[in-house]
Amino acid sequence: MHHVNRNFRTVCTSDWSMRVAFASSDYHHVDQHFGATPRLVVYGVREDQVTLLKVVDFTVVCGHQEQKLTSRIEALEDCVSLYCVAIGDVVFRQLLQVGVRAVRVSQGTPIAQLLEQIQACWAENEQRSQRRQREPDRFDRLLQETHWEEDASQ
Repeated sequence: MHHVNRNFRTVCTSDWSMRVAFASSDYHHVDQHFGATPRLVVYGVREDQVTLLKVVDFTVVCGHQEQKLTSRIEALEDCVSLYCVAIGDVVFRQLLQVGVRAVRVSQGTPIAQLLEQIQACWAENEQRSQRRQREPDRFDRLLQETHWEEDASQ
């Protein structure tokens, strides 16, 4: 049985290095369990821009079916994170194996709020990276300043 009803891409996804998926029934809030979600909404995220990349609609089937989960996992191609309200431990580990980190959030969390948080983290990481680049010899300096003593009691 084929579980994907629609896989709609809005732009060329190869232009976006960070892709994030949300389990959502209404396009605006995270409100679904990953295994039962009728829809995954995937955004491309940059420090200064967010764009809807694709929407994948699924046939909702009750119960545990391997193909149902496989189609959802395949829809997360190239995503770094998935936000959902619940996910089983086995599927959580399967996603990690393909490079997708599942994040559980409260029912009804606004997708826009999560995208803003992702961008804020991006900016913080960029600032840390720039500080490291400005001070490439920081470890050598630290080693010279610190007096390392061995513990004689060992």
